[in-house]
Amino acid sequence: MAIKLSELAKKLDCLFQGEDCLINNVADINHAENGDLVFISNLKYRRFLSSTLASAVVSQADWLEGCTLPALIADNPRLTFAKAAALLNPVTASNGGIHPSAVIAENASVDDTATIDANAVVKSGASIAAHSYIGAGTVIGENVNIGKNSYLNANVTIYADCEIGSNCIIHSAVVIGADGFGFVKDQDAYFKVPQLGRVRIGDDVEIGASTTIDRGALLDTVIGNGVKLDNQIQIGHNVEIGDHTVISACSCVAGTVKIGKFCLFGGSVGVRDNIEICDNVIITGRTLVSHSITKPGSYSSSTPMDETTNWRKNAARFRKLDEMARRLSKLEKNDSADSDS
Repeated sequence: MAIKLSELAKKLDCLFQGEDCLINNVADINHAENGDLVFISNLKYRRFLSSTLASAVVSQADWLEGCTLPALIADNPRLTFAKAAALLNPVTASNGGIHPSAVIAENASVDDTATIDANAVVKSGASIAAHSYIGAGTVIGENVNIGKNSYLNANVTIYADCEIGSNCIIHSAVVIGADGFGFVKDQDAYFKVPQLGRVRIGDDVEIGASTTIDRGALLDTVIGNGVKLDNQIQIGHNVEIGDHTVISACSCVAGTVKIGKFCLFGGSVGVRDNIEICDNVIITGRTLVSHSITKPGSYSSSTPMDETTNWRKNAARFRKLDEMARRLSKLEKNDSADSDS
């Protein structure tokens, strides 16, 4: 869809300067064409304003000196640009319809405005609310509840008794509600612990492709409102994730972990079992969280990349840190004794 820049300014509640123009879409500043809107959220990109073919730019006011392009002025250009992109590329709402190849249990409840695509399965007692979309090949287990306006892409699997809120987006190959990893040693074998809980997912949650969320053993696994999970994440049984926490790709959260609200995890973070992380914590990429965190802030672990020869030398010395610490402590004690004498 196309919209005038002045109208975009009204819808996005930001200032507008320059001549009005028609905006067809958004684009990268170096690949934009006539009719495109671009943005600058870093000063290093301001130099491209003189060469871009875009029709308009989103930027902070103090970055527009000398700029001849029409502009939307915003305190947070990246956010305003994202909202403009959403307005120019609206998601088509589900208007209802069940594909002939879909399998719907007789006692399942599917709203007339929901869409069930080819070869999807909706099992006994499941409920699909208004304007939700169930993609091709997706399986909705027994007694699962899907809220309004939620979009489940192709080949998603939701196990029995789980709950998905409203306005959620779940990408392909996500598995929600598989058994948690629970076993008890029984002499020379392992006895499987029945996983009797559920998974409860709040509203406005997005879950990336191939992410898995295990059901609880006794209590439920709970994903709060506004949580964003990237691709290929493992969430163990009985985990609780607070509202608006964001976790990046390839991270792994072990069982019975409680994560607070507004946390941010980088890629490939590992969290050990049975610990708690308070609100407003940032965990940088590749960090292993080995104990509870009770104070908001940023936390990191692992060692920086180095040339292999140096890294090997440092790794070898790392094994001697305890010995070196003991020797240093002994030297300090001897030095203190000498000073006293």
